[in-house]
Amino acid sequence: MRLGLTIRSSMNEYIWALLWLILTTVIAAVGRALFEWTDVAMLYLAMIMLVATRFGQRASIFTAALSVAAYDFFFVPPYLTFNVADSRHILTFAMMFGIGILVSTLTLRIRRQEEEAKAALLKARAEEMRSSLLSAVSHDLRTPLAAITGAATTLRDESGASLSVSQRQDLLEAICEEAERLERLVANLLDMTRLESGGLPVRREWIPLEELVGSALTRLEKQLAGREIKTDLPGNLPLLSVDPVLFEQVLLNLLENASKHTPAQRPIEIQAHIDAQWVIIEIADRGPGIPAGLEQRIFEKFFRASPSGPAGVGLGLAICRGIVEAHGGTLRAENRPGGGAVFRVALPAGAQAPEMPSEEPGN
Repeated sequence: MRLGLTIRSSMNEYIWALLWLILTTVIAAVGRALFEWTDVAMLYLAMIMLVATRFGQRASIFTAALSVAAYDFFFVPPYLTFNVADSRHILTFAMMFGIGILVSTLTLRIRRQEEEAKAALLKARAEEMRSSLLSAVSHDLRTPLAAITGAATTLRDESGASLSVSQRQDLLEAICEEAERLERLVANLLDMTRLESGGLPVRREWIPLEELVGSALTRLEKQLAGREIKTDLPGNLPLLSVDPVLFEQVLLNLLENASKHTPAQRPIEIQAHIDAQWVIIEIADRGPGIPAGLEQRIFEKFFRASPSGPAGVGLGLAICRGIVEAHGGTLRAENRPGGGAVFRVALPAGAQAPEMPSEEPGN
C-alpha cells in the first residue's frame, strides 16, 4: 500500500513538471518575437529552479532533460529538429542540464537541513517536556511521599506509649492530607494527558452554579479553613450545561490556586453574572497578582510564574483552560485594581436551559 502511494506521488510530480514545461514552451513560443535565444534559455532555467523547489531532485532532473530537448527542438535552428547548426548551443544545453542538476541537489540539501532542524526542534521540545515532567515528579510528587513515609514510619516505630493520642492523631492527619495532595497531583497529570489525547469526554448535565461552588468549597474545607470566602451568585443565573465532575475540577483548581497565592487574612471572592449570551464566573484574590506579560503563559503546561512560590506541578491552570474550552467557553486572567488577580470563566448561557425550580413557601 505504501509503495503504491509512493509511486503515485512520484508520477504526480512528473506530470506536474511536464505541465510546467509545456506552459513554459508555450510562453516562449508566443513571445518568440520579443525574446532572444538567451532569454528563452533563462526562462527554461527559471522553470527548472521552480520545479526543483516544489517537487525535488528527480522531477527537476527530468525537467532539465526535457527542457534541453524542447529548447533544441523549438528554438534552435534548424527548427523542429534535434540537429544543431551552431556548436555554441551545445554549451548552452550543457549549462541548462548542469544547472538543473546543481539546483536540484542544493534544494534537496536544503530540504534535508530543514527536516533535520521541524526534527531537532521537536526533539528539543520533547526533551524540555520530559525534563519538566521529571522535575515535577522528582520534587512535587516526592514531597508528599516523603511526608507519608515519615509519618507512617514514626507510627510504626513509636507505636508504644512514647506517642500521645494527639501526636498519633496529628501524624494520621498528616498522612491523609499528603495522600490527598498526592492524589490531586497524579489526577492533574492524568487529566492533562487525557485532554491532549482528546480522551476526556464531556458528559453534560443541567446543574446550578451554586451546587458546583458549594461542592468545591466542601472539598477544600480543610485548605480554606479560617479564610473568608465571599460569594455573590445572583438568583437569576441560568442552569449551566456542563460536566459536573469536570467543571467542579475547574473550580477546585482555581480556588486552590487562589488560596496558595493569597495571604490567610485576605478573602477570596467568587462572583457570577450574565453578560449577553454568556455566564461569567469570576474567582478573585488579593494576592501579589500576575507578573506583567505572563497573563497567558500561566496557562501553559508546567509553567510557574514564580519557581520559588508554592509547590505545584504547574498543570492546574492548563487543565482548567482545557476543560473550559471543551465546554465551548473561555478562561482568562488579569490583575485587579488594588492588587490581586481575577480568573474569569465565560460559558455559553444555553438558550434551552430549563428554568430553576422555585421553592414553595414552607419548604
